Amino acid sequence: MILQRLTTAFRKQDWFTVAVETLIVVLGVFLGIQLGNWNEAQAVRRQETELLQELRQEIEASIRVTNQKADAIGQVVDAGKRSLDFMASDGDCGVDCWPVLVDFFHASQWQPIDVNQSTYSEMRRQGFPHAREVIDAVEGYLLQNATLTSTQVIPAYRSRVRQLIPFDAQAHYWSNCYDLNDGAETYVLDCPKGVSDEVAAETVSKIAGNPDIELLLTEWAGLMYSTPSDLAEQNEAARRAIAVIDAELEQRR
Repeated sequence: MILQRLTTAFRKQDWFTVAVETLIVVLGVFLGIQLGNWNEAQAVRRQETELLQELRQEIEASIRVTNQKADAIGQVVDAGKRSLDFMASDGDCGVDCWPVLVDFFHASQWQPIDVNQSTYSEMRRQGFPHAREVIDAVEGYLLQNATLTSTQVIPAYRSRVRQLIPFDAQAHYWSNCYDLNDGAETYVLDCPKGVSDEVAAETVSKIAGNPDIELLLTEWAGLMYSTPSDLAEQNEAARRAIAVIDAELEQRR
């Protein structure tokens, strides 16, 4: 219709009509482009909002898992300290050697403390988040986790002490003295005896008498001593990141 009117106006040399019709065409194209850009911007905004919500959930889940791991590592350090105290004493557990043997095993536990950052990595791949405050807060939280490099190396104590513990004792330990639920490890202190008193006493004597054990356990327990408090600080950084994300989500409502 517009083209027909333009053609007629050209034939009549009605330049005013030509100008008006041309302006209508240009304005229509411009508004169409603007509407398309607006729709695209809204779609991108919705996508980023959804990812921010997922990121918040990811960090919340990491806080929960980190708390569980901090508790488990605290148990490892406590077991290591009791084992070191035992070796520093006369090293004689009498007829009640199973709890001592369990402590030596508890002290050998290790687990990685990396946090999940799959959502954040995907956001960065797509050029999100746009808010610099969110990036700085999340990067600060992840940096604290990255600095805990001491926990990334499996301790030499772990391998050495387990070489000295009989298979039957280890099999019983995994069934009765260790629990894993939703990625969280728990170490049971009062688990039932897994071997005879004689075998437990002989194993404890062998472990305590090995010259490598005390040195390796001292290194490992000392290395892990501050980890629970480091993880608590990491979680504080995670909560600050969540607060910044919440503020950004509030602005988008």
